[in-house]
Amino acid sequence: MAAPLFLDEIGDLPLAMQSKLLRAVQERAVRPLGSTAEVPVDVRLISATHRLLGAEVAAGRFRQDLFYRLNVIEIRVPALRERLDDLPQLCAALLTRISAETGLTTTPRLTPAAQLRLTQHSFAGNVRELENLLHRALALCGSEVIDSSDLGLPDDTDLALPGVTLEAAAALQAQTGSVLPGDLAAHLDEVERRVLVAALDRHRNNRTAAGASLGLTLRQIRYRMARLGIQPGNDPNAADDVDNPPSR
Repeated sequence: MAAPLFLDEIGDLPLAMQSKLLRAVQERAVRPLGSTAEVPVDVRLISATHRLLGAEVAAGRFRQDLFYRLNVIEIRVPALRERLDDLPQLCAALLTRISAETGLTTTPRLTPAAQLRLTQHSFAGNVRELENLLHRALALCGSEVIDSSDLGLPDDTDLALPGVTLEAAAALQAQTGSVLPGDLAAHLDEVERRVLVAALDRHRNNRTAAGASLGLTLRQIRYRMARLGIQPGNDPNAADDVDNPPSR
């Protein structure tokens, strides 16, 4: 049975190394360093990347032949901020692993306040950021309980606004002139709400089409609609979503 071989961040592999990897995959053989003979290998390749490899191929940064060799079964993992329901299980698993690695006999647990604070964070760095955050919290808490204050996150609510960048703030200032809103979170929520409602109206409440017009997946637009309290319209002529086909 082929042994699994995991290649992380395959999208960052230099082109020269991509050629070597492609040859190894095609020939199912490698030449160890310092050897003159090739050694056959039997592995099942599993690769991961945060990049869109299709776009990398189009830009000439990733070999098309290697892409098709690797892209047999593709599993898309949503960003952590889009699956916050997984946080309790992820935190428990990460804390168990970190405790074992650091030699702790008891695995620390998160207080309800700490769990709530984590759900308000945007997690731009996904699970790696969560793991780093828990590493730091475990090192600083000094007890078997990790509270929200041990997480080292700001007390304000700006982290509950995923995707807010300096560019977005600059665009906001350009739209509003010299007068900035007193409540940035509420203002951005209202802007996002208006955009989503307009897209849904244009596409007769078809969330799939509305999301695609904004560069969002169905899951992403669902998440934003739920966060902003937007209910799907009741237009009987509305087209069905991909995940909600018409009844027969």
